[in-house]
Amino acid sequence: MDGLLAALVGHTRCAVLALFFSRADEAFYLRQVVRYVGAGLGAVQRELRRLSEAGIIRREVRGRHVYYQANFECPIFGELHGLVVKTAGVADVLRSALAGLVARTATSFVYGSLAKGTGQAASDVDLMVVGDVTFAEVVAALGPAQEQLGREINPTVYPPAEFRGKLAQGHHFLTTVLREPKIFLIGGEHELARLAEKRLVDGSPDQPARGRRPARRRRS
Repeated sequence: MDGLLAALVGHTRCAVLALFFSRADEAFYLRQVVRYVGAGLGAVQRELRRLSEAGIIRREVRGRHVYYQANFECPIFGELHGLVVKTAGVADVLRSALAGLVARTATSFVYGSLAKGTGQAASDVDLMVVGDVTFAEVVAALGPAQEQLGREINPTVYPPAEFRGKLAQGHHFLTTVLREPKIFLIGGEHELARLAEKRLVDGSPDQPARGRRPARRRRS
């Protein structure tokens, strides 16, 4: 999906937007932007000038440096932030990290502050994974993504049977998560609905897999 944004705005501008709108509460000076984006100095300067002139990012002189930051007052800030998170930002990094587990994953999605559009640079990434995968496998797959994003990733992992069983019991955490905005990485609303409906078709309560329970890695 990062190719989608790049096709619309070009690779360098895509990278610049991804930096500013995935870390909207941070300001960067020119050399920092060049280092993060990995593009030439001249190309980055041109994009910063165009984006600041359009009011998409703010330009501020602080001592010897000129700093740039996403402009929260831009009329399309919310739309750009959402687009970046779903494409060139957090979601695509996580989607790539989980690629090796796709065949055994029914659905996976980001929830919480990032999905709601209220996340900041220091916000954790709340991730739900439902499938025949272990918590250890998910944590191992997400290790490089956590380093790349510079964010703590908090995965919650459920086997499908346990997920359906807890939904049927009206589990507060799950019912709350499912009511809130989500950014799907694997599967979508259709797969999520099928998971919830399958228990009704089976006509009997599911039993969670023995020795498996949802766990979340928390900040120590």
